[in-house]
Order: sequence, then structure tokens, then C-alpha cells
Amino acid sequence: MRSLTWKIMLAFALVVLLALGTVGWMARRAAVAQLGAYSTSGARLRAERLAPSLAEYYAQTGGWTGLQDALNTAIPMMGAGMGWGRGAMGPAWLPMGIMGTSYRVIVADAGDVVVADTGAQDAIGRRLKPEERSAGVPIEWNGQRIGTVLVLFEATEIEQQLASQFRQALDRSLLVSVIVAGLAAIALGFLLARQILAPLRHLRQAAVRVAAGDFSQRVQVASHDEVGDLAHTFNTMAEALGRQEELRRQFIADVSHELRTPLAIIQAHLEAFLDDVYPLTKENIANVLDEVMLLGRLTEDLRQLALAEAGQLSLQREPVDLAAFTASILAGLAPQAQERGITLQADVPEGLSPVYADPQRLSQIFHNLLSNALRHTPAGGRIEIRARPAPQAGYIAIQVADTGSGIPPEELSHIFERFYRGDRSERRAYGGTGLGLAIVKHLIEAHGGQISVQSRPGEGTTFTFTLPAAPGS
Repeated sequence: MRSLTWKIMLAFALVVLLALGTVGWMARRAAVAQLGAYSTSGARLRAERLAPSLAEYYAQTGGWTGLQDALNTAIPMMGAGMGWGRGAMGPAWLPMGIMGTSYRVIVADAGDVVVADTGAQDAIGRRLKPEERSAGVPIEWNGQRIGTVLVLFEATEIEQQLASQFRQALDRSLLVSVIVAGLAAIALGFLLARQILAPLRHLRQAAVRVAAGDFSQRVQVASHDEVGDLAHTFNTMAEALGRQEELRRQFIADVSHELRTPLAIIQAHLEAFLDDVYPLTKENIANVLDEVMLLGRLTEDLRQLALAEAGQLSLQREPVDLAAFTASILAGLAPQAQERGITLQADVPEGLSPVYADPQRLSQIFHNLLSNALRHTPAGGRIEIRARPAPQAGYIAIQVADTGSGIPPEELSHIFERFYRGDRSERRAYGGTGLGLAIVKHLIEAHGGQISVQSRPGEGTTFTFTLPAAPGS
């Protein structure tokens, strides 16, 4: 956890420092560029003010002869005078405030040949470069271009010192801002890391206890963000694990009980045979065989249930006509129903779409539900199979309803659990294993359907399940 805290703090600091560093670099670059642009714009403005005066000089002198000397005389005088715009310094044609020792003036004739340069006298006679000509201001007289004037800013030593001091002050300000913001980011990252990691630390401690087998652990959901969702998910997982562990223990206890009872009966009968307590008659051997067959059914049901819960049931699906299929199922159970005085009926309308199911598994579903109904329906009762299109498109709803004793409300939510039964003595009497409804539920879900139950004590029970209709039907 401590390592993650440092990672969050450093990540915050790195992001803030990177952002501030980028912004600071861009701000410094923009400030320096703006300072240069200010000087350049100032030089351009001076060139625009100087162009008419140079045109007047050209008109008075009839050319550019003597311009170099005139500018060389004017600049020192104005640089040593009272300043730009003060006093009548220099030639009369030179406007006030246009010159100064920080500016270099280059004048070229109509052919772009330099005729005057206050910064480099030996440059007279050279041609202007294309970039110099584009940066210069045209000198016009009577609508004709007679030359070009270019003013360049050349900082004095004092101005260079002031510019250097400005850049240093700007750098210091940016550095202080980056340091302060970095420290603030580290502090904020530390607080945020503690806020995030505190519930995670509690979650880790609870997870360790759950891993050790304590499924009663829960963590407090203190927020509605991702951490809160994680805590809620953990609580749900711990509850599910606790429920599964309870079911596993109950399952082991139930299996042990179900195996122990027939084994004890078999052992008792065999010992009685050996001790000549029971005669070795067919009737007594038949009792032992019943218990062996019960063990066989229990073993097979456990195998089926294990395959269903693991999702490894193999289904050989095909379209199944429910009318013919239910008629066959009821015909097979008719002798047993007649013996108990129970009426079997089927209500499957003509033209109902066939279901897409495994016939063997479907037979297992019907036999389990109908056998269960036969056990709980008294003489004179009725068991009916009904089939209709389900509200959900593409499915068929099937009901197995009886007029039997019904199921108490407190037991309805448990009847699909393994080994659950309200009356253990009744199961022993009918030879059930307590796994039939659990297997039915898994078989139906393996087909993509669902099952539910409704019951009223003394009135009967109705199991309703859905199966997908055959494709193209």
C-alpha cells in the first residue's frame, strides 16, 4: 500500500511539473518573442515615419547624394541631445523622435542598391536581400517608388542588460511557481492516496480473512464511486461464498446421510442373514435389492447434478412435438395413476410450435415433475400438462399442475435445492433421492429456459417452465 501511495504522489507531481514546465516554457518563449516583436514593430513604425522625410530629401537634393553624411551627422547629435522629440536637433527634414542610437537605418534606391547605412558604411553599394526588401518600407514620390528604407533595432549595452534581467526575473518566477505547484501536487497526491487507499486497505484485510475461511467479513461502503462499487462487489462475493460454503457443508451432510441409511439397512440385513436371524428368502433379498437400487439412483442423480452444475451436460437437440411427446409420457404413467385413482390430462393446442430440446432430457424433466405430482396427489385428484406460447418471443411455456396437498409458503423458495424435502419419511416410502427438482431446474436452464412454482396448501401445485421453440417454427 505504501508503494502505491508513493506512486500516486509521484504521478501527481510529475503531471503537475510536466504541465507547468510546458506552460512556463511556452510563456517564456512567448514573452521573449513578444519583446522582440515590440522592438521590431517599433523599428517598422520608425521606418514608416521616416519614409516621407526621405522622399522630401530626395526631392530637395534631386537624388540620394549626401544622405549617408546627413544621417551620420544627425544620429550622434540626437543620441547626445535631450532625447527623442526634444529640441531642434539634426536636419530640418528629419522628424523628431525618429532616430536614436538603438536603431540602424538602411536606405536603398529604386534598384535596391544601398545608398546609406548608419550601421555599416562599407555596406553602401550592396543590394538588399529579398527578406530585407520585404521587411522595408517603400519610399515614394509623385506615385513612383524611388527607394526603400529599413530600420533595424540594435540594442545598446544597457538595453541588453535590461533584457537579460527581464529574462532572469521571468525564469526565477517560473521556477518558483513550478516548485510551489510541485509541492502542492505532492501534498494533494498524498491526501488523495490516503483517501483512496484507506478503504482498499480495509478491503485487503477483509479479503485475507475471507481467504482464511471467515465468510462473515464485510466492508463498509462509504462512497458511490469505483471504490464503493468494489466494496459492494466484495460484500456480494463474500455473501455468495458464505452461502456456497453452507450449501457445500449441507450437501456433504445430506450425501453422507443418504448413503448411510441404505448402507446401514443393507449391512443389517446381511448380518442378519449370516447370523440366521433372517431367513434367506426372496422377500428378504428383495428388501436388500431395493436399497441397492436406491443407492444406484442416488449415485446417478448425483452424477447428473454434477454434470449440470458444471455445464457439461451433452444435449442432442431436435424439434419435439409436445402433443405427441406428452401423450407418450402420460401413457407410460397411466397404470400408476389408475392404481392411485388419479386422472392424467394433457392440454396442448394443435399447431403449437415444437420445442427445440433433447428428447431424453425432456423425458427426464417430465418424469421427475409428474412422479413428484403423483406422490403428493390423493385419490380422485387430477394432474394436467398444459402448453402455450410464452410471453417471451421464441419460447413455449409448459405447466405441470396437480390438485395435491400443495407446498407450504415457507418451503417454496427451497424446493429446488439439493436434498431438500419437507417430509423425509415420505421420501423413504417412495424411494426418492431429494435431487429430482434440483436436476429438473438445471436441465431446463441448460436448454435456455426457466422454471418457477406456485402452490397453495390443500389446493395443489403448478410448475411452469419455458423451453425455446424450434428454429423456423
